[in-house]
Amino acid sequence: MSEQNALLALKNAWNGAVAASDEVRALAPAVAGLSETTPLGDLDLDTYDRLTFAQANAVMALRGLVEQLRRVRESA
Repeated sequence: MSEQNALLALKNAWNGAVAASDEVRALAPAVAGLSETTPLGDLDLDTYDRLTFAQANAVMALRGLVEQLRRVRESA
């Protein structure tokens, strides 16, 4: 992997992780504002699942890339 491609991959992975985190953050007020008496059936668990899964995947992809770049740097 060339250094230019590595930097582009890092930027894209970083931006993906930030975007996914922003989507989770956008729901924070709604989740924090839930009443303790809110029935579980009223929760949008599908959205929560989708957003948290996307965030987890984006962060793990970024982490894997950083580890790969570290190995490349150390072997150079």
